[in-house]
Amino acid sequence: MKKNILSLGLLLVLTGCFDNASSDLKEVYKSSDSLSIPESVVYDKAQNAIYASNVNSIKSSNPWTDNSGFISKLDSNGKMVKLKWSIGLQAPKGLAVYKNHLWVSDLNQVVKIDTSSGKIVAKYPAPKGIKMLNDITCSEKKNACFVSDSGTKQVFEVSKDGKFTLLYDKEKSSKPEQNGLLLVGDKLVMQGEVGKLKALDLNTKKVTVISDSVGIAIDGITKYKDRGYLVSTWSGGVYFVNNKGETKKLLGDGFNTADIFYSNDLDLLLVPDFAHHIVAYKISEKL
Repeated sequence: MKKNILSLGLLLVLTGCFDNASSDLKEVYKSSDSLSIPESVVYDKAQNAIYASNVNSIKSSNPWTDNSGFISKLDSNGKMVKLKWSIGLQAPKGLAVYKNHLWVSDLNQVVKIDTSSGKIVAKYPAPKGIKMLNDITCSEKKNACFVSDSGTKQVFEVSKDGKFTLLYDKEKSSKPEQNGLLLVGDKLVMQGEVGKLKALDLNTKKVTVISDSVGIAIDGITKYKDRGYLVSTWSGGVYFVNNKGETKKLLGDGFNTADIFYSNDLDLLLVPDFAHHIVAYKISEKL
């Protein structure tokens, strides 16, 4: 009987190991602790650089609007190149590299930054009433960017000259939500409502459901090779959604996993921890 109990205990331990959500991810590096509330991260192949948006105003006397936000530039190994590479932002969040510029969603404006210098080229104000622009993604074919507003739960198209046009309205749902955005071909991958991952066809405006079993409020969305998507939730956790819509948890809730980015060139998943670091992970080929 004692032997059976021991065998059962060993089986439970082994089962727990195989079911470990972190077994598909291996930490490669953690950046220095000099970042200040990093919310989003993106890799720029042309500059061989990683950019991180720093909200940097949580403890301010005038949070979110004191223009203390900034963008950091790191090398491809996570080493700091310049902490305050681009300054004068409010509370920058989503990032997208497009035509030698870094496009930033910054509360009530979209900011365009020259990637060769870090200088702000333009600031495009959002329509009145917009105060919580969150993620951004850009389309070379449409020559435009798309930005989500977590306040109104809408998605806007932003033209090359900074004009905002409503692309997708708040869903008639008990739990409408918009945050992470990702352009894949002519489809805009988004959330729409809590717990789901959807795709909006930019040509037909038809919406399809990629998965209705994600079960979280999605923060970041990034493509993982041709296998599916990686999504994060700010409260903590990274999940893989395969092409069948099946969801698997890869990373636990040890820290606030904000707007993540998978780089094919680096073959790394970059995760901002909404504290002081960018953490890079290698993803198991077995996933």
